[in-house]
Formats: sequence, C-alpha cells, structure tokens
Amino acid sequence: MILLCVNPSVAIVANSAATANAIWQALQAAFGQTGPLAIFTKFKSVISQKISMASPTINIVAMNKNFQHLMAAQVVILEIVQAMILLNTMPKEYDRVTQTMLQTTEQSKLTFIYIQDAILMEHARVKVGQPIKQTANKLSTVKQKGANPKWQPKQQPSDKKDDKESSDKKP
Repeated sequence: MILLCVNPSVAIVANSAATANAIWQALQAAFGQTGPLAIFTKFKSVISQKISMASPTINIVAMNKNFQHLMAAQVVILEIVQAMILLNTMPKEYDRVTQTMLQTTEQSKLTFIYIQDAILMEHARVKVGQPIKQTANKLSTVKQKGANPKWQPKQQPSDKKDDKESSDKKP
C-alpha cells in the first residue's frame, strides 16, 4: 500500500523491501534527513519574516512552524534567541511594547510564547481602540428643479492705484 501511494521514482528506493516496516525504514533512510539547503531556507524565512499590523497571528504561526521544522532537523535555537527574533520582526507601532517587555521581564521568562502572547494582546487592544470608519453615501433620489445656476464672482470697486498696477503687468 505504501509503494502505491508514492511516486514511482521514489518507490524504486524501497522496491526490494518485503514488509511495510522495511519499506518505511528504506524511505526514512533515503529521504528522512534534512539537507543544509532546506535548513538554510527555513532559517532565512524565520529571520526575514515581518509581523503585519493587520493580522499578526498568521505571521507568528508561520514563524513558529519554521522554528519547529528547524528543531526537527536538529538545529538548536535557544528560547531567548527565538524570542529576540520574534521581537525583531515586530512593526514600529509595537516599539512601546517591545521596550516595556525588555525592561520588565526577566531573561529566564523571555520565550517565544511569552512574546507571542504579548503581541496578540497588544493587537487586540489596538484593534478595540480603533474608531469605526464613518462614511457618507450620495443620495441618488434627490432631484434638482431647473437648470444649474451660473455663478458670477462679485465685482468689487477697485482703486485707481490698482488699475494702474494691473495695466503695467503684461499678460
């Protein structure tokens, strides 16, 4: 059943195995190791990620998933380093939260989950505090009677001095 579910080019690796366990072990040996390119790609996506103001949860979950993939590949990144990377990805609008957290939190408590919770709480606070956008729509049922009036600017009496200055100027 396993051989039927994999690509034929992959099935060649485990074609000579007799049992499901042997097939699984052959596939694990051939494809179970994460290469340096995959590790670097995950690491690069972690450090280049930015948290968006609109939906920070999506970005945080993606970053956490990449950290989990790195740990599965035996890449050890300390909890405090993960927390610092997450703090570094926060937008400028959250600088106040970053400063407060770094000044009031002990180093041993500074973890990815702790920072994540603080970001999500701040996002919820900011989202609740935003005013509701008010819009005005044009009423299409209002009709005008008659033609549009032609407006003429008021003409004010001018001094002779102004007349002389205006005649000196060439168009």
